[in-house]
Amino acid sequence: MQSTWREKWRMFWLHGIPLWTTLALMFLLSMPINSAQWGYFKPNVGLICVYYWTLKRQQIFGFFCAFIIGLLMDVYSSSPLGINILLLMLTVSVTLWLAHYFQNASFGAGWFIFCLVGFGATFFKWVMLMLYFGRIINPEEVALNYLSTALFYPLIAAINVYVQKFLPQEGLNE
Repeated sequence: MQSTWREKWRMFWLHGIPLWTTLALMFLLSMPINSAQWGYFKPNVGLICVYYWTLKRQQIFGFFCAFIIGLLMDVYSSSPLGINILLLMLTVSVTLWLAHYFQNASFGAGWFIFCLVGFGATFFKWVMLMLYFGRIINPEEVALNYLSTALFYPLIAAINVYVQKFLPQEGLNE
């Protein structure tokens, strides 16, 4: 049976819900904080969402979405172009590899695995930024960023679980 262009357009927008949600959360939660100590207490929402959506809906969220999110993270955060792209592409690769084992895991297990993946991603980004800038970046700032990312995972995951209810269940493999 042939689909009409309206049905195809509707499915295009429905399959884009994870990307739109991620972008909205990234911009909402990356508001600047006017504090010297708490300025680095910003969760890496892009990393959280890429991990979550790749784990739960890899059919509609993968490398292309991670590339778009990484590009926007690089532009918005004024970091060197390509670092967040590479970071999120590696996160998708690792998450796809882990998805075979942890796709139907409990929330606590998923959070624990995210903490491990997030630690590796944060460490990788820290090393890449030090290599790029040619100087040592304060590890306390990086640790505070990782801590905020790990602590915000339940909130961001709960929002994504709510949004996931609006995604179509059938027709994902088309």
